[in-house]
Amino acid sequence: MKQKIFISDNLKLLSTFLLGLFIINSAYAVKLRVSVKPGLKYDPIALHVQPREKVELLFDNVDEMMHNFVLVSPGSRLEIVEAAIALGAEGPIRHYVPESENVIASTQVVLPGEKTTITFISPENEGEYPYVCTFPGHGFIMHGTLFVAKEQPDKMDELLAKTEDSSITENLSDLSPSKSGFAIVHRTFMPDSSPAAIAVALPGGHSYCWDAGTCHLRYAWRDGFIKKNGSFGRWRTLPTIEGRVYLRERTFPFRFDGHQKDDLEINFQGYRLIDGIPQFRYKFGEVEFTELIVKLPGKNGLIRKFTVNNSHEDLLFPLPPGAGVNTTCNKGTIQKGMLRLSPEESKNFSITQSEIPRKAPVFHLSMNDLIASNNRRGTLYPGAIGQAWQLSGGKKITPAQPEGNFSSGAGVSVWVKLTDPKRPISSLVSWEKGGNIQYSPSRKAFSFNSTELKIDDHGNGLEAEYAKFKGPVKTSSNPGHHGTGYLDFGTEVGQFVEWKVRIEKDGENRLRFRYASIDSRPLQLSVNGEVDLLTPTLPFKGTGSWTNWKYEEVKRKFTSGEYSVRLTSVKETGPNVDSLEIITPGLKQKTKSKAPNEPEPSDEPIIDGEWHHLALSVDQTSVLIYLDGDLHDKRDRRSGEGPPIGNFSIASKTSHPKFLLDELSVYERPLSSAEIKRLSQLVGTSAK
Repeated sequence: MKQKIFISDNLKLLSTFLLGLFIINSAYAVKLRVSVKPGLKYDPIALHVQPREKVELLFDNVDEMMHNFVLVSPGSRLEIVEAAIALGAEGPIRHYVPESENVIASTQVVLPGEKTTITFISPENEGEYPYVCTFPGHGFIMHGTLFVAKEQPDKMDELLAKTEDSSITENLSDLSPSKSGFAIVHRTFMPDSSPAAIAVALPGGHSYCWDAGTCHLRYAWRDGFIKKNGSFGRWRTLPTIEGRVYLRERTFPFRFDGHQKDDLEINFQGYRLIDGIPQFRYKFGEVEFTELIVKLPGKNGLIRKFTVNNSHEDLLFPLPPGAGVNTTCNKGTIQKGMLRLSPEESKNFSITQSEIPRKAPVFHLSMNDLIASNNRRGTLYPGAIGQAWQLSGGKKITPAQPEGNFSSGAGVSVWVKLTDPKRPISSLVSWEKGGNIQYSPSRKAFSFNSTELKIDDHGNGLEAEYAKFKGPVKTSSNPGHHGTGYLDFGTEVGQFVEWKVRIEKDGENRLRFRYASIDSRPLQLSVNGEVDLLTPTLPFKGTGSWTNWKYEEVKRKFTSGEYSVRLTSVKETGPNVDSLEIITPGLKQKTKSKAPNEPEPSDEPIIDGEWHHLALSVDQTSVLIYLDGDLHDKRDRRSGEGPPIGNFSIASKTSHPKFLLDELSVYERPLSSAEIKRLSQLVGTSAK
């Protein structure tokens, strides 16, 4: 016989009471608020809750940068910070919160001026639980502690008692460090830097950007500080550098003899003010560094004062090519572009970097930051150094940049990776006027051409899409055209295209216009603004279809010199015009003299799908293209070919395959072969 089990009334009452108590406790939540203080700091930096307590936390981002709040297990902060960085392209989607059992609670990334609330149950075990901002670069210095304990520990009171140094200035309303003798230290996003940038204005009119995420000086400039362009932390709103950048340092500069830089971790340890000037502290492996940067007295430049502790090997400092400065050191030796310091010498040393006028690039894009990129919301790709931009067809990017004076020459240094080396690219980089760097799948892969005198690979044609025009539409929709496209005349009288040409030989020349049209659509021909009364219009008869390209030809007598050749619509219709070819006396079309036994040009491109360094040097007489440090193409400057003018752009609006660019620098002067060789070796073999 089975025994019946009864629950007493008292036990029922106790169960009901405990259930009710549980419901009441579950409904109740302790309310906490966390905000942000200048200098990548939480406010407060310490909190206290009971074990297994329901917590409702309000995160109020009053800062000018994006942040999140991530609560993690004891001892796992750095692990989570590094895992957040490793998310790469997935980071923004995941709000930079990695999947890990050590993540207890987290918010989304909160934009400046916004707030969010999360609810969670505090851990059961007592202890010190870090909370950290995992936005890239922030987590190394932006963190606090949640104390889980029945009683508030004394350690928490000690943390909260710490105060910020009042001399650290975050107000940009009065940017006058010379008035006080103290530096202005401002934490913000900066161009060409990680999100953990520190902008510093020194007494004496010089400023610099120090990157706490990578622990090195990014660049220095003079004659101004920074100008806000809206709310920092949002896209397109990086500050503008007011002044002239004269020094750039692309990567962490130091390494030890016998070690590669990547063999050792680099960790930021914060900074303190020495007589109102920030002194940065960081660790390279187990070696401790301090760096104090001051204005060079009486000259344009900086003095960088270092101390190094626990070093047992020679310290190496490569002198950056094209840095725009002369670099000297009060200790050690400089050989072959490398400063070497013994362990004893490196304990305390100073590096002086004085500006060389016009040597530094007037314009530079590292591709690592958030400035105007066609894929700033998308994926960045592994680059020659850091990250790279991928450029796609039909998009032309003209970033904000200072005006440059290229009258005495110009130089370009850039790393290039082609996704489809068998297809041409009409413009990788270009000036508004004066020329562009293009690519064609041939032995002479890269070349520099005047945008006014663009010559097509199919013959000696001057492409219409690179000429001066008003009215016609540049397009490439119909196949069979040469170059990157053609001009489609519209429905108005007076539309025109005009080429600037040079006639090399006196006599009767033939002007051949390549075109397509479904019916006769005449155009008026003029040379230097004058219309030939014998041939006032050219018929441009129908070619049968818009994809059937033919030539309209006319003979004219010329003396050698420069001319403007214009076609103007005389009706409300017009043909599609592809190019102009000039056949000079004694020159047969599409022929090329070659030496006996000269091999035929290869159809295979000389470029593979890897990273290559490309450099341009333009002086008064010649144009030189270097590939991976070696001379690739050379030509004389054409008569009447002016210097590059205007803004500098990347890619073009015409159709072309995707390609990647990294570390783009533009100079107001020609580059020497030695400079180019050093620039091509900047990343060693890692980019090849």
